[in-house]
Order: sequence, then structure tokens, then C-alpha cells
Amino acid sequence: MDALLSRLFSSEEEEQYVLDTLGYLMILMAAFTFVTLLFENVPYGRYSSSKYGFPVNARFAWFVQELPAILVPFCLVVWTSSAKTSLLPNQLLIAMYFCHYVQRSLIYPFLIRGGKPTPFVSFVMAIVFCIYNGYMQIRYLSHYAEYPARWVTHPCFIAGSVLWLVGWLVNVHSDHILRNLRKPGETGYKIPTVIMSDSEAGRYWNMNIILKATSVPD
Repeated sequence: MDALLSRLFSSEEEEQYVLDTLGYLMILMAAFTFVTLLFENVPYGRYSSSKYGFPVNARFAWFVQELPAILVPFCLVVWTSSAKTSLLPNQLLIAMYFCHYVQRSLIYPFLIRGGKPTPFVSFVMAIVFCIYNGYMQIRYLSHYAEYPARWVTHPCFIAGSVLWLVGWLVNVHSDHILRNLRKPGETGYKIPTVIMSDSEAGRYWNMNIILKATSVPD
């Protein structure tokens, strides 16, 4: 895989520049998405529509669209000269990434109970995002990011790790609650109200934001 990357980039400096650009671009896309969703509903789940392409089975869509988030990073760690994976801070950050996406791609899809199909456009966009995000984060952490060993005892690292863990645990717990909203035989759209936010769905997305915010490359 090193040979492939050497064809894509003429030097490590060029690849690092691309990684930095991808990080800034993701921030801009987040702002653009925020503004767009003030006027447009997210085209899946409750607001799923044929306007965005033919429907894809929810379980199949979740599994396939999230899988690149594991496969791309796995290839980068195993089949490239991952110079920084011997550093403890990098190992911990990479482990956090895989912990999240193993749950999202290999566990969560098989726990889904029914669910509305995902429009094809949303499905494809999710695949593109997972490739983008997986490459950006893990290539940076495995090959370029360099933290001193004592960084793991720094208050910033500890606080960020705790914030990530809280986000991950609440995210998994919210998944469990949302899957069990309907009793056997019930239909319809249900959202329970909770203390932390207006709804469990809101809490789910709040924790997703925390997970992503604690994963932005330096």
C-alpha cells in the first residue's frame, strides 16, 4: 500500500498538506451541513424519500456504508509503514477510533429492528464520508502525529479521553433505547423525552457530535 500512496503523493510533505486540507474542509462541510439542515430535513429515517434515490435495506446500508471506516484504517495500519503506531498516545487514539467504528459497522447493523430503508444517495454519501474520515484520521495518527509519551498524563489528553468515553457510552446506550421504543406489534414514530436533551434522538446526536469533536486531527 506504500507503493499506492507514493504514486498519489510526491512526498510526505505533500500528503501531510492534503491531510491538513481535508481536516479544514471537514470543518467547512460541517458548517455547510448545519446551515443546510436548517431548511432541509435529513433524507433518511423519518424523512426518508424516493427523491434521493431508490431505497436500500437499512441493515445492509448501515453495514456496508460504515465498513470502509474500518477497512481503510486497517489497511493503513497493517500494510503501510506506520511509523508512529509505536507511540502510546497514538495507539490509544487509534484504539478509540476503532472502538467506535467496530460498534457502528460490525455490531449496530445487526441489532437494528426493521427501520426505514436508506435512500441510495444518502447511502453513497455515507460510504464516501467513511473513506474520507478513515483515511484522514488514521493516516495522520499512524504516520504523522507525534506526541511525547508523557502526553497521556496531560490534563488535556485525560479530559478529552473522558469526554470521548462519555460520548461513546451514551451513544451506545441511546442506540439501545431507540431500538426498544416499540413494543411487539406496535408501529409509528416514537421519541422518548429525557433529561439531558429534548429527546433521546437529540441526545444520540449530541453524543455523536462529542465523538466527532474529540476525533478532529490536530
